[in-house]
Amino acid sequence: MAVTEERIVENPSWGQRLGSSFKGVLAGFALFIAGFPILFWNEGRAVDTAKRLKEGAGAVIDVSADKVDPANDGKLVHVSGKADTKDILSDEAFGITNNALRLMRTVEVYQTVEHSETTREKRGDKTVEKTTYSYSNEWRSSPVNSAEFHDASKRSANPPSAMPFSNEDRIAANVTLGAFTLNEKHVKRMGEKKKFAFPLDFKVPETVPGGQYQNGVIYVPYNAALAGTTPQTSASTGMSPLLAAARAATNVTAAVANAAATAITGGRSVAVAPVPGDVRVTFSVILPHEVTVVEQQDGNTLLPWAASDGETLSFVRDGRVPAAKIFADAQSANSKLTWLLRLVGLLVMYFGLKKVLGPIDTLVDVIPILNGIVAMGTSLAAGLVSGACALLTIGVAWIYYRPLIGIPLVVAGVALLVMVFLKKKKAAAVVV
Repeated sequence: MAVTEERIVENPSWGQRLGSSFKGVLAGFALFIAGFPILFWNEGRAVDTAKRLKEGAGAVIDVSADKVDPANDGKLVHVSGKADTKDILSDEAFGITNNALRLMRTVEVYQTVEHSETTREKRGDKTVEKTTYSYSNEWRSSPVNSAEFHDASKRSANPPSAMPFSNEDRIAANVTLGAFTLNEKHVKRMGEKKKFAFPLDFKVPETVPGGQYQNGVIYVPYNAALAGTTPQTSASTGMSPLLAAARAATNVTAAVANAAATAITGGRSVAVAPVPGDVRVTFSVILPHEVTVVEQQDGNTLLPWAASDGETLSFVRDGRVPAAKIFADAQSANSKLTWLLRLVGLLVMYFGLKKVLGPIDTLVDVIPILNGIVAMGTSLAAGLVSGACALLTIGVAWIYYRPLIGIPLVVAGVALLVMVFLKKKKAAAVVV
């Protein structure tokens, strides 16, 4: 069921729009100016990062994980081997144990969620804004406050205490990479996350009220979690309604499999659907596996390596990865980030100039013939000026950091500005 709310949006007069556009000039100018330091800083960041990576690539040495050589202390080393541990990680609340580098518990609660969609339509000389609120039941990892829903009948849809359990993350305290010792930060940067493999005879502890296990998921019906007692069971199955829904999702015929599969993911069940407040708990692990670390050797430990500029380098990769590839990938990532931030700086300048030129668009927006032409002209002017200023800024930055590349960029930027000036001069001559 959905509810719709409407409100009248005042259409500002031409004078009001003109006044607003003039107010936006100052903000637009500030936005335009902000683009300069963004672009300049980005070029410096890119050059410094590239130099640091080049320095690291030239300094790194390959060492064996089997033995720690004191002669390599203080050096940037490339070590590959098996990240291993003898620690047994446990989640006492759910009776989970595993020899793993990391054990993660994820808790989700079935809740009613509000969605909104807003449209506008003209009704005579007024604009009506319509917002439609719809509702669906979904598994969410954080509480949804239904008391704020726009549909009054849905405001008590979710239990006030929707998270009876919390997410947990356990990390092995004793992790080795051959003869080296790894720390928690290393483990947190490892991937290879897998679903926890429950033993065939696994049973949910009695300390979890009403908890039942099905296909790698522990379900806890809300009424059991709330009351701390075993929940009411289904007469036909002898199990909790939530587990009955989960089992129905996996044991129905192929003809209705797609519909039933939504039973535990927010849709209707051919048997018993979960209700808001029901909980599902899943576990994932990072098991011992091959990793590569590029850091500074400090005895039998590994720490971030400080380059000559004082900034550090540190890499942790899953699998056995050559040092050359690690540094090549890092240089590629630096290049992509540089171009992304260049685009950000350019767009900041462009939208700033558009706001500065906004009064011109507003002055003619009551004349349909001129409106589109002027808007296109101001957009083109903002684009050309922003592009020229961006090139100039990047060029000046490169002159500061790398003169041989920066000078041609400055020349290109000046040429673009001259072209804009000559076009405006030619247009003015034609009008006269």
